[in-house]
Amino acid sequence: MIPSYITEADYRLPSAHLAGANWADAFVVLTEKADLSAPEAAKRVFERKQPGWITALMTLRDRLGRLIGLKSAGHSEYQEKLGIFPILEARDDCVVLGFDDWHLDFRIVVETRNKGEATEVQTATLVKRKHWIGYVYIFLITPFHKMIVKRLLSNLVIAA
Repeated sequence: MIPSYITEADYRLPSAHLAGANWADAFVVLTEKADLSAPEAAKRVFERKQPGWITALMTLRDRLGRLIGLKSAGHSEYQEKLGIFPILEARDDCVVLGFDDWHLDFRIVVETRNKGEATEVQTATLVKRKHWIGYVYIFLITPFHKMIVKRLLSNLVIAA
């Protein structure tokens, strides 16, 4: 069950985090922890043990993706990672993860805003689809992507 306190948010393009992004979504959750930094929030979201169904979906994605030359979710050309995602930028209020592939480039942006006794955490996914395969890929994975993001964001409340 996905918690109702995780809500979908508007995210306007263009974005400074990914030039040319042509697809985006965002989700917001309010945590009970005051002054939660973006790096701490991102660690809670991406470094906790994932449910088996997410691991199975990522394994299936990697196996099918290899057939057409996609990079695996955990490929290792980057030095610093958070979970399976390379860290591209990290500030106290914003962490940017992601990488570029031949069909699309993507970024995951985790931003925090202090709300007094709580912290609002927004996670946005930005995608620059490069050609028709990128468009088809996003169309096919979007329902799964939304379920996964909501489940991972619940780590912020479950473990707060």
